[in-house]
Amino acid sequence: MVITALVAFVWVYFGRLYLIHDPEEWRIANQQLGYPLYIIPLIGVTHILGGVSLLIPNVPRLTEWAYAGLTINLLLAFYSQVNSGGSTWDRFDPILVMAFVLASYVLRRCMRANRWSI
Repeated sequence: MVITALVAFVWVYFGRLYLIHDPEEWRIANQQLGYPLYIIPLIGVTHILGGVSLLIPNVPRLTEWAYAGLTINLLLAFYSQVNSGGSTWDRFDPILVMAFVLASYVLRRCMRANRWSI
């Protein structure tokens, strides 16, 4: 649950930055990655919904869809970083986050299989 809470916190935190029009995040998304300005708040909303949905207990179908959405989001983030020409760390940052999402998913499935609390 600690890893899942960490992933959810990071997702909600960055979603909040997109929604409050944080200048640095908007600059990276718009100028470095080339996202249009109208899509950035939508990314923030989907980040917040994804993070919150990971924390809802006893709804396995919702969490499966949330993990699928996070995975697609991170794959597209990796693709955007590779094509933007940023630094090597920026390119593999989504892959590092994907490792935490995968660990959260696997541990959550093990907990559910053993009929623990979630």
